[in-house]
Amino acid sequence: MNTLARVSIIALTLPVIFLTGCREEAAPENLKVPRLYLEARSINYVAMTPTRLVMPKSDTSILVNQEPLINEFQIINAELVKVELGMALLLQLNERAARSLYRATVVNAGGRIVLTINNNPVGFRRIDGVITDGNFYCFLEMKDTSLGQLVLDLKDSFTYLQRQSDPDG
Repeated sequence: MNTLARVSIIALTLPVIFLTGCREEAAPENLKVPRLYLEARSINYVAMTPTRLVMPKSDTSILVNQEPLINEFQIINAELVKVELGMALLLQLNERAARSLYRATVVNAGGRIVLTINNNPVGFRRIDGVITDGNFYCFLEMKDTSLGQLVLDLKDSFTYLQRQSDPDG
């Protein structure tokens, strides 16, 4: 094979290699973006105007801080678990988020934490004690039959979101 043929083959293959390596991963079809919001305190500073969230079934209205306590990049896993009162969603947090949740539950006893998915409130939990292990349990205001699919969609979403947040990924 002559030199011109080798150069031509290399020139044609390099762009293909680089383009496939730089290809962006497509978002999952049912991308779910979960966030946890802390109930706003009664003190209302101008810079911290709360947002009102209304639960879909119970119509419970909760004022929350605009900034999420835990965002979608800090949640590493979701599971559906059976507890005394029924089926609950378990969200497992990374270390940094676990510390934030711990601090929030220490100083906000009696308050509530609201779970939103794609900016829609789906459940909340009253802070009845300090959460030390980074495991957040929450009952959802959804049909039990749709909980399994939600957990699968959340797992797919976490995988995608973790790749998006990883600068080396």
